[in-house]
Amino acid sequence: MLKLKIKVGSYYELKLNDDHKVTFAVMYGFDSGKNKDAYALRMYANEKDFEFPIKKQLFDKWVDEERIEEITSDEALAHAI
Repeated sequence: MLKLKIKVGSYYELKLNDDHKVTFAVMYGFDSGKNKDAYALRMYANEKDFEFPIKKQLFDKWVDEERIEEITSDEALAHAI
C-alpha cells in the first residue's frame, strides 16, 4: 500500500478519537522558505467551515495512525452540505 501524501487541491477525511469524522481540503502549501511544509486546510464541521494551518509532520502522523483517508470532491461536498 502506498503511503498517502498531502496534496494541494485534495480532499481528506480525518477520524477523531470518538469516531467523529472531519472533512477538509488542502487549499495551499509552501515548499520552501520560512513556512516550509506548512499547509492551509479548509475544514468542514458542524455546519461551519474554517481555515486551519497544519505542518506536514502532523499530516504524516495522522497517516501513520491510519486516521486519514483521501476522498473525492463529491464526498466532500456531500459532507459540507
